Amino acid sequence: MLNLILTIIVAYYLVKTGDLFKLIKLARKFIVDLFVSLKKETESATQTQQQGANPVDILKLRYAKGELTDSEFENMRRIF
Repeated sequence: MLNLILTIIVAYYLVKTGDLFKLIKLARKFIVDLFVSLKKETESATQTQQQGANPVDILKLRYAKGELTDSEFENMRRIF
């Protein structure tokens, strides 16, 4: 959102000063950045869905991050 606001401010300034080529470059960069961020978001969502398929894998990740103690991990693993 901040990127959009700054882009609008800069675009207004460039139109007011008459520097059209900088405006075109800025618009191109903004569109490329938008598509890159959308691609990263969809890849992140896909990875989350794939990782969330198996509860034991989630337990292993939480244990590796240090969110679970040894006893908590073993108890939950037995349940699943």
